[in-house]
Amino acid sequence: MTLKQTFADQLKAQSEIWQAQTKDYQERLEQAGEQARAEYKKAVEKMQTTAEEARKLAEQAGSANEGAWKDMVTASQKAFAELQRGWADAVSRFQ
Repeated sequence: MTLKQTFADQLKAQSEIWQAQTKDYQERLEQAGEQARAEYKKAVEKMQTTAEEARKLAEQAGSANEGAWKDMVTASQKAFAELQRGWADAVSRFQ
């Protein structure tokens, strides 16, 4: 398996985990009080966006040819790290 495919698979798996977790937090949102609900809603929206961005990044990585992948690997890894930070920030609102 190539580094490109491994990275794409990792992104896809992470986006699926995030999508499942988003559903869990969505349920918490529905049970939250009025004030907490507004904050949770923002966090869930951020989580949904992050999971979708990870899925798109996985598609881009998976479909890139090896030459293009070599050019985009560093940027893709930085983008994934940024998505992970955004996810952690959104989840922290539920703590």
